[in-house]
Amino acid sequence: MKDVLDNLLVMGSIVEESIQSSVNCLKQRDFEGSKKVIHADLKINQKHFEIENQCLLLIATQQPMARDLRLLAAVLEIAIELERIGDYAKGIGKINLLIGTQSLVKP
Repeated sequence: MKDVLDNLLVMGSIVEESIQSSVNCLKQRDFEGSKKVIHADLKINQKHFEIENQCLLLIATQQPMARDLRLLAAVLEIAIELERIGDYAKGIGKINLLIGTQSLVKP
């Protein structure tokens, strides 16, 4: 159970860094940084699948009851939401690349 929670914290940190980086790249028009954010989404997706597999393995092999089962269900939901937020960061990175050198504000 501790490994699952640790992986969730790591995933949260990666997502936090990714969303901050994507917004900063958009503000600064940093195209290389946006490419890194897009690539970081693969790492987020891998963490999501790793957490999901760990939770399902624990449910199948340990047959958790009450509190532990609720905790695992919550971890699964949080991992799904973090993955979605990571997709948003990737989307911001893609938008930055699509905009290119165009001005963000029309005069």
